Amino acid sequence: MKKFFELLIFLLLLIFILGGCQQQERRTYTDADAQRNHDNATKLWNGGDIAFVDSLYSAEVLYHNADFVNAKGTAKIKEFVKWVYTAYPDFRITLDEPQKLKDRIIYTFQAAGTNDGPLAENMPATSKKMSFNGVSISKIVDGKIIEEWVYYNQLPIYKQLGYKLVPVEEQQIKK
Repeated sequence: MKKFFELLIFLLLLIFILGGCQQQERRTYTDADAQRNHDNATKLWNGGDIAFVDSLYSAEVLYHNADFVNAKGTAKIKEFVKWVYTAYPDFRITLDEPQKLKDRIIYTFQAAGTNDGPLAENMPATSKKMSFNGVSISKIVDGKIIEEWVYYNQLPIYKQLGYKLVPVEEQQIKK
């Protein structure tokens, strides 16, 4: 009877182990691609050198960002990077350890800079420092980003710069 239970336990353990070892789907990028993208993103966002945009993104990339509606193509990303470095000449990011999925890489990051340039026509430089945390989700095919989502909360950024959120109703009453 003891042999029977030992055999039963062995078979159950074997079934448990084999059942839990399912084949992972192949990633659409290599570890070398992921490291190169990490290095190039760090260089791009810690200095604003737009030459790195073409090495990171496919020509037809779709880029989603909290500061503007969807942008298509590397030219739009380059415009955005130039805007960031005009508004925040000392802009810097720190990327945390990536989460590597089948066709995506997810980063959490911290960003900071000093607003020494205009944010928009009616938003002059404040010379104040700001910092924020965010998340980047990059879909990668053949080593390049084909779609990217970058999320962060803009409200604390504007508050750090000295702006105040005024509801539309209050704006209309003051006029």
